[in-house]
Amino acid sequence: MKKMFSIITVAALVIITFSCGKKETKVGTKTFDVSKNYNICISSSVENAEFDAMRKGFVVGLKDLGLVEDINVTYHYENAKGNESYAKQIADAFKEKKPDLLVTIGTTATEAIKKNFDKTPIVFLAVSNAERLGYCDAEGNPKSNLTGVIDSQLFEEQLDFIQKNYTDVKRLGIIYTSGNSLSEFFIDYFKFYATSYGIDIYTVAINKSDDVNAALKNILPKVDAITLIPDNIVDSKAKEVVDAAKAANKEVFGMGTTHKGAGAEVAVERDYRLVGEKAAELAKEILVDGKKVSDVKTVKVDFKVN
Repeated sequence: MKKMFSIITVAALVIITFSCGKKETKVGTKTFDVSKNYNICISSSVENAEFDAMRKGFVVGLKDLGLVEDINVTYHYENAKGNESYAKQIADAFKEKKPDLLVTIGTTATEAIKKNFDKTPIVFLAVSNAERLGYCDAEGNPKSNLTGVIDSQLFEEQLDFIQKNYTDVKRLGIIYTSGNSLSEFFIDYFKFYATSYGIDIYTVAINKSDDVNAALKNILPKVDAITLIPDNIVDSKAKEVVDAAKAANKEVFGMGTTHKGAGAEVAVERDYRLVGEKAAELAKEILVDGKKVSDVKTVKVDFKVN
């Protein structure tokens, strides 16, 4: 009888141990797992509407998946404001935070974080040229400790939109920052697809924002319209580009909220919150489900064509 009692007691202890292994807290009508508080560092390349929407989409996305700030997640957020040196300083500072996960928005932030963290999982957002940078292969398989979300740019759809709605546009101008790998990536793709639509691409490179006015004087007489591409320096002068083009009776096309806000015709509607929400799903797989980064493929978010 004593032996039977001991067995029952041990069994009861095992049940208690397993039931107590998962700590929970209730907030309102929702119950959250607080067995672990996740430390997440977010580094953004620049401060603009698109990147802000992605960050908010990520935070809201994780909240919907049960990971909530001040309950079971602690966030550390910094913005490099387009400065590579500052992005490196942020990466150095994040080492002291001992993050469980790093989230990077844009190429500048991702490159800086990648160089400082070779084991901590990284989820990137808004790195369109991820394959070219060696983050993943053509099938989206991660090559190191980072995975993420590639926001499909729909080059063909944009050119198709221009061809169908602006039949007089045969030469499209692009102003970009010299040495900006993302801008060069966009230009390569535009040139690749443009010939199929009977459109020629003419480009002018600048080094700093003060060069935009001179670039406009160069490019406007030679093109039928201008398209703005994601380029931090040119984006800072987007309104001036649109105003100058309109004064010359030429249309400006854009690729995001910043461009649309400056008055450009946006061919592809982009809800950047979707990028953040999709990244949150990847983060949950790594943090909660315990998947290795190598098993979490990069994914694409397809935006809606107007």
